[in-house]
Amino acid sequence: MNTMQNKITIYRGSHQIGGCATEISTGKHRVIIDFGANLPDNDNEDVMTDEELTETVFDGRPCDGVLFTHYHGDHMGLYKKIPQNVPLYIGSTAKKILEILTEKLDSRPNTAEKGLPRIKDMACYIPGHKMVFGDIGITPFFVDHSALDAYMFLLEAGGKKILFTGDFREHGIMGKNNVLERMVQKYIGEVDILITEGTMLSRLEERSKNPIQTEDDLENRARELFQENKESVILVSSTNLDSVMKFYHAVPWGMDLVCDAYQAKLMLVAMTGKGNYQEYRPELIHGKPRRLYIVGAMEGLGYRENCYKADFDILHGKGFIMLARENKPIFKQKMEEHMTDPLVIYSKWTGYLKGKHANPKIAEFIGTHRMEILHTSGHAYVETIEKLIRLTSPKTIIPMHTECADDFGKIPAFASYRDRVKVLQDKEEYSF
Repeated sequence: MNTMQNKITIYRGSHQIGGCATEISTGKHRVIIDFGANLPDNDNEDVMTDEELTETVFDGRPCDGVLFTHYHGDHMGLYKKIPQNVPLYIGSTAKKILEILTEKLDSRPNTAEKGLPRIKDMACYIPGHKMVFGDIGITPFFVDHSALDAYMFLLEAGGKKILFTGDFREHGIMGKNNVLERMVQKYIGEVDILITEGTMLSRLEERSKNPIQTEDDLENRARELFQENKESVILVSSTNLDSVMKFYHAVPWGMDLVCDAYQAKLMLVAMTGKGNYQEYRPELIHGKPRRLYIVGAMEGLGYRENCYKADFDILHGKGFIMLARENKPIFKQKMEEHMTDPLVIYSKWTGYLKGKHANPKIAEFIGTHRMEILHTSGHAYVETIEKLIRLTSPKTIIPMHTECADDFGKIPAFASYRDRVKVLQDKEEYSF
């Protein structure tokens, strides 16, 4: 085979966080990994728009499939724009989460194109099972990430091994017990090319100042705060189920947890889909799963799911913790009506609090209430990326999903790998 026909193309995401789309192609076949929407605050004029990306990637050339690493919008937000004849692939638990999310989005009156039919048609990975797309083999592996059911891919094409990390880390629930190292050593080994995310490379100072380094740190501090405060409100992404379940398990006996039906449904998926992990199992109170108290409509939930309509007069007397979202007014309403002096626990990226990425709805929600930041990154720290490089010994390292691609080789931890780093530009083809 003419190796010049084997190419890697990062259409978008070479120098930014999010909006990712990468192609692996041979002379006969091609697959796309992720097809994400640009982050809302991305104002880089040199980056392709979502419309330009779609026209460039799907320009009439055959495509064997689009594989999504996980369900975050910056990795799969443009799935509706993918031609109907192109097969889509995602993890089985991720698909269930997407069905809940998409059903909610489809119900909005301004949603012209429904996404649920396309989600339901997605095929699901079998972790560790190789899929074959002509002369391209792809094996998905579970990785730890703030999105539940995320994957990295081992690709085999043109006689080369390529490891595509997607978003990953090893300080969450699924990253414990050195699972990354054991997985790489047993199933992956050395590779020719490593395509790695580097989100945290531009957030080194932020990390150094954060006492919450792991999801275990988050749970331990949350337990302390819940015991010190009769009433707490948590601003956390509904699909960051690692953190959501850590908060759930941190609730002291004698206090209750409140959320809406949407959040409860996601938690129930996590409990059934990843119940082999202790942190995803229901918390048992006197031998029975902890009840979830629902604010707003029950939406089909009931006693069989251990879900009960929230009675805020009773909850106020006992003290309670509420999982909230700043864009749903009922949470703010209940906080003001039924809480005396709540502590707001902020569990999202701190960049949304101030600066160019600030979300005014968050500031409005918090108002003058007491606040504590309690959040850990969903992405790999420098030492984790270095470990993966050391374990896989790639001949070529391609950074993406980072604002620091040009400086990747200058980071001290990567100094010995500097000569292996290949920085691509959006739409640039790399032949292997």
